Amino acid sequence: MTSSEPVVRLAAPWGEAAVLPGRGGRIISLRAAGREWLWRNPELLDASLAITPAARRLPAPTGFASWANWGGDKTWPAPQGWSSAQEWAGPPDPVLDAGAYTVLERDDLRLRMRSGDDPRTGLAVTRTVTMSAAEAVLVVDSELENVTDHPVRWAAWTVSQFETESFRGHDDPRCGVWVGLTDRHLAPVTLFAPDGAPVLERVSLSAGRVPVRDVVGKIGIGGTAGWLAVTAPGGATLTQRFDVRPGAPYPDEGSEIAIWMQYPKEEELAGLEGLRPTARLVEAETMSPLTSLAPGEVLRHRVTWSVTDVPPPVAGE
Repeated sequence: MTSSEPVVRLAAPWGEAAVLPGRGGRIISLRAAGREWLWRNPELLDASLAITPAARRLPAPTGFASWANWGGDKTWPAPQGWSSAQEWAGPPDPVLDAGAYTVLERDDLRLRMRSGDDPRTGLAVTRTVTMSAAEAVLVVDSELENVTDHPVRWAAWTVSQFETESFRGHDDPRCGVWVGLTDRHLAPVTLFAPDGAPVLERVSLSAGRVPVRDVVGKIGIGGTAGWLAVTAPGGATLTQRFDVRPGAPYPDEGSEIAIWMQYPKEEELAGLEGLRPTARLVEAETMSPLTSLAPGEVLRHRVTWSVTDVPPPVAGE
């Protein structure tokens, strides 16, 4: 990435989005309902989204702890892992996460872009970001195409990093991450817990809440209704909706949604190659089913974002 690499900005009456095609095709900013929703790394990007001198001096990554986490929303393949070729050994990743996406189409409300061909997974990822002019809705379409001459099996995995520093000091019970649940819901799976883990509190038959706390860990949630919502202090809410296929195989022990939470740590964490979190944030992650793709076949996963100035109605059930 160079200082001249373009930021693509989309604008509607209700909000503004900024995308970095040259850095993994990620949405790096969404301003709506009076706030910035997405976390971005201030060590790498300044307030104007220009790269910092520190970013220009980044060494080549050697492992997870040296990953340049730019922030924002991106599409990765799942499952993640380092034990076989059937797992995505990232981040860091030079193609799908950090590589340059080619802009295919662009106008004031829509951007379509495609990654390079990734030799590790056999995939190329196309992301299309579309803002509605009429309502506070943004749609992210991910397409994972098998670009090899043999079958591959992957799930689409969207990862949205939300800033939670502004949540500190607020005791508003509406704040946190809400998850739609069904009667298929089982206890969450603890996927990683080096310093506590997020906790899903069942609030009603149809929803649970994950409070924002000072923990570093990740949980996976199955049996969901295909939506999650981040509610900020004051009640403004960003909801993500996606299709769920009951009975289909999902990564991470059947997780349709995963929640990663972190806060700044002075010491390195065991189990993640010496990772030391430097920011408060929540990752809200959605999954598609694991899907076998013949050469040339495409897996599609749509996530529809909506922004309101009130929390989900399930908060009052």
